Amino acid sequence: MCLNCARRRVSPRKLAGKYTPLSVYLARRAEFTSIITLSLPKVEEIIGDELPPSAIDSEGWWMNSRSSAQGQTWLDAGWKVDNIDLGERIVTFRKTTGVTTKAPMKKRRGKSEWMKRTPRLTMPRRRRTPSKTRIAKVIARYKNVQRERASMRRYRGRFKPKSAFEKRLYKPDAKPE
Repeated sequence: MCLNCARRRVSPRKLAGKYTPLSVYLARRAEFTSIITLSLPKVEEIIGDELPPSAIDSEGWWMNSRSSAQGQTWLDAGWKVDNIDLGERIVTFRKTTGVTTKAPMKKRRGKSEWMKRTPRLTMPRRRRTPSKTRIAKVIARYKNVQRERASMRRYRGRFKPKSAFEKRLYKPDAKPE
C-alpha cells in the first residue's frame, strides 16, 4: 500500500461545514434515542471549535430555522431544538417525525438514501496476484543472484590466498622490516 493510500484510509474525511460534525452526531444517535441533552461544552467538543458568543448569550441563535447554518444542520439531520437553558448551559434536541433529509451538494453515483446513512464497514482488501511480467522479473533477478554466488571463488581455511600483486610486492625470500 502506498503512503497516500494509507493516509486516505487513516485520516478523517473533510466535512462540508463547521456544524457538520454535529449533524453526523445527531444522525447516528437517532437510531437509539428520540431526545438528546447536550451541554454547550459537549457541543463545542463535537464540532471541534468554540461556539460563537451569541450562542452562549441568546436563545435566538438556537432557533429552528433553515436560514441559519446551525439551524439547517440539525433540521437536516432530523432534529429540532426542544429546550435551551443558557443558565445551566444545556440544550435539548428532539427528533422530528417525517423529516426528509436534504440531498448533499455533490451526488454520489449508485448509492441510495439508506446507504448514505449507514456506516460503511471496512472489508479486508483482497490480495492481488502479481502479473506474469512481474513474476518473470523476480525469477530473472533470483537466477542472476544465484549465478553470481556460484561464480564467486570459495576458499578453504581462514585466510584468502595472496593476489598476484601481493606476490610480486613481497618476494618470498625478502620480507619487509
